[in-house]
Amino acid sequence: METAKVLTEENLYRFLEQHENNRVKRELLAFWGIHPNAKFGRRAICYALDCGKLEADRALRALVEAGLIDTHMNNGLTLYSLTRDEAKRRMVLELATLDWDQRQLMLKRIERRDKSTEPGMLPKGMLRHNQQELAKWRGV
Repeated sequence: METAKVLTEENLYRFLEQHENNRVKRELLAFWGIHPNAKFGRRAICYALDCGKLEADRALRALVEAGLIDTHMNNGLTLYSLTRDEAKRRMVLELATLDWDQRQLMLKRIERRDKSTEPGMLPKGMLRHNQQELAKWRGV
């Protein structure tokens, strides 16, 4: 039973890391975790999240491309809703069950990891000669 919980927490961590890289996307996923069966227009979303149209458009586009949000046309108006894909939907709903402190701890873990490692680089604090050795082995 404990193993299943660890796997779920690790899956949530990876999900957060992959999809919640800015405030609006985090708030959108939390929003749909609370309202999983609702459809909203961009204007209502901007009002609910207190964000600009450009921010909302970017976040919505990214989440639609990731398959987390579905689009629906209704009388020429685009409405957005949480995906019907059960695996992705379950992750969003699971995130909604986290309390604020748990979510912040996960986000801080991601932030610390991002600060300690740059893409394609060794963690900061590695000795320079170790980086030079690695460069030799890479052929750089």
